[in-house]
Amino acid sequence: MNFLKKLFTPRPATWGTFHYFTVKCKRCGELIEGRVNVNNEPSLEYDEKGRPYYICRKVLIGSGHCFQQIEVVFKFNVDRGVIEQHITGGEFVSS
Repeated sequence: MNFLKKLFTPRPATWGTFHYFTVKCKRCGELIEGRVNVNNEPSLEYDEKGRPYYICRKVLIGSGHCFQQIEVVFKFNVDRGVIEQHITGGEFVSS
């Protein structure tokens, strides 16, 4: 019975660890909020010296009229701290 109770009990909205960020569209100026679940979304990669890091790429589209694609790329260290962040089609407002 405990198995079924755990299976059908909804998880809290804050499940996992998230990196929240806000971007501003370069074309229309709309502010778009995004998040990366740092426990599940980033992929493991290695640099030229064999050191591990994680990388995550997201494409955001606002709810306005311009539908500009904004691509963000985050590079995390093994402790899931942000090392680098890049954006195309917009600018970071906060991260």
